Amino acid sequence: MRPVPRDRAARTTPIASETRACGPCTLCCRVLEIQVLDKPAGVLCRHNTGTGCGIYRDRPEVCARWNCLWRRIDALPDGLRPDRSGVMFSLESRSPASDAPDGACIVGRAVRDADDLDRADTAEAFAMFVREGSLPVWKVSERGATLVHPGLQFPA
Repeated sequence: MRPVPRDRAARTTPIASETRACGPCTLCCRVLEIQVLDKPAGVLCRHNTGTGCGIYRDRPEVCARWNCLWRRIDALPDGLRPDRSGVMFSLESRSPASDAPDGACIVGRAVRDADDLDRADTAEAFAMFVREGSLPVWKVSERGATLVHPGLQFPA
């Protein structure tokens, strides 16, 4: 086994899974804005069948690139599936705040109530992403977007 580089040893890296099934969760079909489909955020996509995407094989690239982190990271418990927890963790390519620089970031988005961001299991998930440390971590709700961790900082 190779030794872990000293600068990474202190970080806890989430373990990626093969991909969990969404089950009955289709919150991404409601929460996300999909401009190419003229679908605003907060409105259920017309292609949602109630159990998945009716155009999955031909879905837009923006949908294909989007990643629900609950599906990808084993360290996130079953109770944090978005439809159960009210929080959707995702890897996004744009910062959720207009005055922040664009780039890959982790976003924890309250989909029902901003108080869902403060529950113990959700707080531990945010702490896990902060400990990993490589990407900015954001909390987003109807109250706005808050940067929890800036990610790795590189000298200009």
